Amino acid sequence: MNSAPPTKRRRTDDPDPPESPLVRSTEYWFDDGNIILQVESTQFRLTKGMLSMHSNVFRDMFMIPLPPDQPTIENCPVVTLSGDTPEDWNHLLGVMFPRSLLQGKPTAGLLAGVLRLSKKYDIPLFREDCIWRLKAEFPSTLKEHDKFLSWAFIRDESDILFPLASLAREIGLHSILPVIYYRIVASTGENGYMNMVLDETAPGFSTVDRLACMRGYIKLLDLQSQTTMSWLDVKKIPVGVCQQRPDCRKQMHKIIRDLHGAQRLEISAIHEWVSDWDTDLCELCTKEALKIFQDGRKECWNKLPSVFGLPEWDELKRLDLE
Repeated sequence: MNSAPPTKRRRTDDPDPPESPLVRSTEYWFDDGNIILQVESTQFRLTKGMLSMHSNVFRDMFMIPLPPDQPTIENCPVVTLSGDTPEDWNHLLGVMFPRSLLQGKPTAGLLAGVLRLSKKYDIPLFREDCIWRLKAEFPSTLKEHDKFLSWAFIRDESDILFPLASLAREIGLHSILPVIYYRIVASTGENGYMNMVLDETAPGFSTVDRLACMRGYIKLLDLQSQTTMSWLDVKKIPVGVCQQRPDCRKQMHKIIRDLHGAQRLEISAIHEWVSDWDTDLCELCTKEALKIFQDGRKECWNKLPSVFGLPEWDELKRLDLE
């Protein structure tokens, strides 16, 4: 097991660089702590036992005697952690020291912070929980997708899908990208995600992700017209044996007008069936329309990765680094 990043030591012949004043964490400075972690200009006073219980890296590090000239504060060794941020450490420590029994749904920032640090310091339990939540929220099978409503496992926040797409690429969790992208392109309302993508105003959204969504939006419109929404073809519905053809035909024209009256065509390739659609359709026409729709959903799901320029589902799962 590799040891933790070594403490920074400044050479005596180097000029003193400008530094931010050191500050103690207001939440994670424990009087009975026996180790101080310095992250940028923020110091956390913690216990070796707690860190060792969660992190194999810290456990191994604390088994090695510290050098005699190790900096100390109030007799506590100070270990500087390079490459980390105080924000990520606040997220990680918030998981280690919960303030309540039920923590609820994590934010995207919490997930990102815990995932980065739990990998660096080998904290498997927290990492496994974050990965499980991401895979459950953005599943790789249609069956799992239909089990829960959106945002069952992660807190819904403004523009959350953009940082989650970046996070998926950062940690190598490729199998969640298709559903993240789908939710982006399917959100076309006044304040929808897709409006920001098309207007290039999405903050923190990479060119790779932006192009994938723009191309996927066009491809999904074509795909759903040939699959899930192909039941709107008046040559298919009303069915040949329909006994209420005038009523069913009237309902079909109404649905088509409503769908095409939107400012921008909606993506509904893997959406659930809308109950209003069959309000005035006879039983025979409804049954046929539902069959076409459900068969189309399965086809759209199977092709979902490819419309965004990604490998097939099985290959995406093999590519996952987690």
